[in-house]
Amino acid sequence: MRRIARAYATAEHENPVFVAATAGLLAKLENSGPVEGNVLTYMHKILRNEAGAHRKKIAEQQQRVYPVGDDVHLLDTVDSVTPEDLVALKEIKESLKEKLPLLRKEFSAQQYKVFLLTEAEGMNSYEISEVLGGTVSPGAVRQSLLAARQKLKRPAVRARLGVSPLTE
Repeated sequence: MRRIARAYATAEHENPVFVAATAGLLAKLENSGPVEGNVLTYMHKILRNEAGAHRKKIAEQQQRVYPVGDDVHLLDTVDSVTPEDLVALKEIKESLKEKLPLLRKEFSAQQYKVFLLTEAEGMNSYEISEVLGGTVSPGAVRQSLLAARQKLKRPAVRARLGVSPLTE
């Protein structure tokens, strides 16, 4: 079962997914009795659902930690940072304040979300599909990312973003 949990979640997140899935199986057994059909098939389904829920939870946590879009004001947090860090944070904050609204204008809503989740969070198309509630297939995620990257190659868009032109 742990191998199956690792297949749906990364090795790093295998334990929480496995624990949640076994708790789900136990709750099923306690509340409504034995599983109808094949128990392995049922566990696959529970593991897949728990892995998806776990990824959503991680994405929500990361969104609180790594500001995206209108949340750039969250960069104002000061824990134990040096004065140089504060200068760098201020520069990043100003750059994000300028660039994110411009990206939002250039991209469709879906392209914007997909681009940020890919580039800022390093998520793949399957993870993004699940974070977006499964309403967008992984193939559609890849197409949105491709379209967004194609837009960024256009000289007019690069000029509006204040980015140097691509050299051939």
